[in-house]
Amino acid sequence: MRDILFKNLTSQDHHRRDILFSEHVVRNGVTTKTEKHFIYFVRDHAFLDNPGELEAWIKKYVSKGPRLKDLSVLKDYDSKIGEEKFEVKLAGNLYVLREQDIFNVDFTQIFKIDRKGEKLKGIL
Repeated sequence: MRDILFKNLTSQDHHRRDILFSEHVVRNGVTTKTEKHFIYFVRDHAFLDNPGELEAWIKKYVSKGPRLKDLSVLKDYDSKIGEEKFEVKLAGNLYVLREQDIFNVDFTQIFKIDRKGEKLKGIL
């Protein structure tokens, strides 16, 4: 059995995009759930009329550089109940230049894998 869920939510008033991809698979008695979750939030926006404005914007924002705010990796395995969990979370910011618009975007990306089943008991 395989179930796939995809959500793409966009909020115009808060400049936020929330994308979720989830997959649920049962194979050989082991249930695996994989989830990818992306959240983007536009922190600042500027419209540039000429290249000189781009240089000023770069001096103001990019001189600080994109920041990696948080990176975490978690792994948990319980051989008694046959459960394994893995999660990677990345948070930071980036700059996007599109034609004459420039955006300062904060992001969070989460990747999870959860596995459960009798066949995972006693492994490792």
